[in-house]
Amino acid sequence: DDSGDPDDWYVERPTITSREVFEVLKLPIVWLLAIIIMTAYTGLWGAIYFTPFATDVFGLSAVWGGAIGTGKLWVAFLAAIAAGFVADKIGPAKAVVGSFTLMTAGFLVFALLPGAPDLVPLLVINVAIVSCAVYALRGIYFSLLETGGIPLAVTGIAVGIVSVIGYTPDVFMPVLGGIILDASPGVEGYQNLFFLVAAMSFVGTVAAYLVYRKTKVA
Repeated sequence: DDSGDPDDWYVERPTITSREVFEVLKLPIVWLLAIIIMTAYTGLWGAIYFTPFATDVFGLSAVWGGAIGTGKLWVAFLAAIAAGFVADKIGPAKAVVGSFTLMTAGFLVFALLPGAPDLVPLLVINVAIVSCAVYALRGIYFSLLETGGIPLAVTGIAVGIVSVIGYTPDVFMPVLGGIILDASPGVEGYQNLFFLVAAMSFVGTVAAYLVYRKTKVA
C-alpha cells in the first residue's frame, strides 16, 4: 500500500551501504563517464577563453569580443536542444563520440591558428562549431548513465561519483589557464592552452568510443 505518511515511506527505504558504493566504484562505465564529463567540462572552460583570444590575439574590439561571447550562448541554447534530437535518432553514445570529435578538431584548429586579421571569419566559424560541440555534450552526456547499464538502484551513487570527478575542471582549469597564459603571453600562450584542451578532448573521444563499443555489443 503506497498510502500513508510520507515520513513512513522515507523510513522504509533501504539505506545505501559502503559495500554498494565500492561495487559502483568497480564499474568501468562509471570511470569512463567521469572522464567523459571531466574532458567535456574542460572544453567548456576552453570556450570561456574565446573572447580574450579574439581581442588579445586577433585585435578585435571589446564590443566584437563581447559579441562572440554572447553569440556563443545563443549557440549553446540551440545546440543542446538539437543534440537531444540527434541522440534520440542515432543513440547517445554515438552522438557523444561525434561531438567530442568536432570539439577536438575545433580546439586543434585554434591551437594552430595564427592571429591574422584576415582569418577572423575562420575564427568566428570555428567558435560556432566548437560551441555547438561543447554545449551538445553538456546536453547529452548524462544520458550515457542509462545506456551504460548502471543498475537503477545505484544510479544516485554513480551520479555523485561521476560528478565529483567530472566537475574538477572548475578547480584546476582557471589556475592552469592562468599559468599557461602567464608563461607565454600572446598568441603562443593561447595556442598552448587550446592544444591542452584539444588533447583532453581527444581523451574524452576515446572514452566515449569505449562506451559506444560497450553499448553496441550489449
